[in-house]
Formats: sequence, structure tokens, C-alpha cells
Amino acid sequence: MNQKTRIALLSCWLGVMTFFSFVVAPAAFKVLPTQYLAGQIVSRTLGVTEVIGLAIGGILLILLLAARGRKTKAFLFELVVVALMTAAMGTSRVVSGWMHDLRVQAGEGLYALPMSDPIRSSFDQLHKYSVGLTSFAMLGAIVLIVILIRRTDGARGNA
Repeated sequence: MNQKTRIALLSCWLGVMTFFSFVVAPAAFKVLPTQYLAGQIVSRTLGVTEVIGLAIGGILLILLLAARGRKTKAFLFELVVVALMTAAMGTSRVVSGWMHDLRVQAGEGLYALPMSDPIRSSFDQLHKYSVGLTSFAMLGAIVLIVILIRRTDGARGNA
């Protein structure tokens, strides 16, 4: 299986998550007139980010499982990390759904609720989980990209 293809797919996935995390979400909360509207945009965009992650993760898993040859420790590590990254995106979809439900329940007043309010504290806790899941997937992508690039460069040096 072509390592360059896997590097490209992981890079695309990492790019989408990075753009969402460091550009879209902060910009929405800075530019839009209300936190509620920003939350709507971020929620919608996060959903697309999660679907892209699930799709790329699925493609990577299929490519890895279809690979011929010896199943080395490096192969198993890559398979496990991609599976965990994909599971993180699936879990993030569930968490995002719960956050959406809380946002609908509280309406435009969600961000005005005191931190002690059960809806607000649940929302904030779910938000932390969401950030953690996305961060895990980003870190996994970075690790795998570095490993695959080093492996590709090593193979070239041995040729």
C-alpha cells in the first residue's frame, strides 16, 4: 500500500481539524453578534468536520486492512491509532448531538446561564469532551504523519 496516499489522507484530515479548531470556531465567536449564532455556525461546521474524519478514517482502515504482506508492529500501531481516531470522531458526533440538544433546550440564553446551572455545566463538560476528542485525533494524525514520512524517507535511503 502506498504510504504517500496514507500521508495525504492523514494530512487532509489534520488540515480540516486544524482549520476548524484554530480558524472557524474562534472567528465565529469573535465576529458574529451573539454567542448563540456563533454556536450554531460552529456546531454545523463541527458536524461536517466529524463526517470528514469518519470518511477518511474509514478509507484509511479499509486501505490498511486490504494491505498485503507482513503485519508488523508498525502496521498494527498505525491500524490501532487510525481506529482510535475514527472512534474519536464517532464519539464526537454523539457528544455534539448532546450539545445540540442542550443548546436547543436553553435557546439563545445558554451562554447567559450561570456556570452553576445544570444545563450550562453539562454543556461546558460536553464541550471539554469534544475538544479532547478532536485534540486526540489531531495528535494521532501528527504522530502517524511523522512516522510515515520517516518510514518513507528511510526506505528511500535504503534503496
